[in-house]
Formats: sequence, structure tokens, C-alpha cells
Amino acid sequence: MAQIDSLDLSRPTIEQLDDLYWLPFDALPVHHYDLGDWHLSFTGRLELQTYGEHRYAPYTTPIDKEDSYPRFYGGQPLWDNKSPYIWFELHSINVGCSVDVGPDDAWIVGTACFEIRVIQIRDPSKSGIFDLADQDQLMQFIFNKHKNNLDHFQEFGSEDFFSAWSPGEIQEYMFKGRNWYEIIDGNRGLNWCFNLYTNLSDKHLLHIAYTPDQFWPPYHIPSEKALRISKSPLWDFMDNLELTKMEKGSQVVTGTIERETTSSWGEDTEDLSGW
Repeated sequence: MAQIDSLDLSRPTIEQLDDLYWLPFDALPVHHYDLGDWHLSFTGRLELQTYGEHRYAPYTTPIDKEDSYPRFYGGQPLWDNKSPYIWFELHSINVGCSVDVGPDDAWIVGTACFEIRVIQIRDPSKSGIFDLADQDQLMQFIFNKHKNNLDHFQEFGSEDFFSAWSPGEIQEYMFKGRNWYEIIDGNRGLNWCFNLYTNLSDKHLLHIAYTPDQFWPPYHIPSEKALRISKSPLWDFMDNLELTKMEKGSQVVTGTIERETTSSWGEDTEDLSGW
């Protein structure tokens, strides 16, 4: 897998590949979250925060309590009483992607970053959205959210940012019986971001933001093949993500559980819920 005989240095590496190599997600630690009504788990090495204040939500974070959503970060307000929605972030995941060139050399293609967020709508009169369980309202909310972000960047003359032009550009996928909706945005000079959303209730969304970093040069428009290959880690990550409705009164073990292989679980549990 992910092997090539030679590379043409005058062309983007991603355009010359048929696949990538990364440490598969089913062989990495599993992280268990108790979100109140939901149990969420996913795999991957956490991106540790080594400086500044902690910004990641604990492993036990009820999504229906507004005090679960941080109001300030770095001394700056994230939202106020006029905000139509609020959010909190779970630990992010980074993986390196590479390709073997010939028998003796390996090239790093780039880094795949996963950011995981829970979003709660607060004021339907401002967002125009009353029920995220309704597909049309959900897609309209996703489109509005990204269009507002785009408008904000372009106010400051940042014309390189882009997003979808209409809700009709949002793609729908099915993972493990659950509908997910994808919208693409980003910066043409830097990175593209693939955003996946699914509703948790009529007021809550789970958001997976996937960014393949340095996979292609600035301002390069990747081919359909390059886009497909660059998203391989995303589908691998989603294959190992579990989202389960909690039964009333049930409890789950939270934190990070190490495991060596898909069939052998480690005994030690590292509780990072105080981060």
C-alpha cells in the first residue's frame, strides 16, 4: 500500500499517488465521551495542548447544559446572548500521511487534522432554524454558518477564502445508519477543509472538520482523484467513530483506553477528563 517507484518533482505528489499510508485508526487509542444523551467514541492520537489555557471539553460533558459551552477563550468572548449558536471542542486528532518511494525512501505527503465539535443552536429567531432533525433546516443551518464565516473573512479583504454557493452543494453520506452532511470550505492559498455534520437532537449537531495539510501546493486545484485520495484518512476515521444513544440511567467508561490491535485491548485507562 502507498508505494510508488519514482516521483516527478515538477508535479504535486498527491497527483501521482493511488493511495496513502497512515497509522490506521483501528490500531490507536479509543477515546470515550459521555455527552449526556449520547456516548461518542473515536480513535487516534490526541493532539496534546502544551501551552496556554485548556480549550478541550472534558470526557464527561452534557450537551444540553449551556455552562458546558465555554464563553471565553484567550480572554476573547466566543459568544454572547445574541449568538444564534454556541459550541465546544473535543480533543483534536492529527495523523501523518506518507508514501514509499522505491525500496529505500519514504516521503511525508502531509498531515491530516481532525477537529471534533458539538454545536447547539440557541435563538431560532436569529438563525431561522427551529428543528435540526428536519433535513432542510439542518442543511440551511450548515450553509448559513459557513456563508457567514466566508462573509466575515471577505470583509477584511481575504478573497482566497471559499465555501459552498448554495445548500444544494452540500453532499449527503450514510455512515452506520446515520446521515452526515458535508460542506467544503477553506483557503485556496493554504488548505481545504471538509466539514461533516450530523444532528444529535433538534438543537444539537456533531461537527467533524477534516483538513489535509500540505497535501498539494498553494493555489493548486486538486484533481478529483487527488481529492478522493486525500480524503482516505477521513473515511477511515469515520469507520471507527461510534455514536450511540444512551439509555436512561446507563453509564459509560470515559477517557482514553489504549489498545495494541483490533482484537487485543490494554488494561490501563488514562483519564484525561481534567484537561
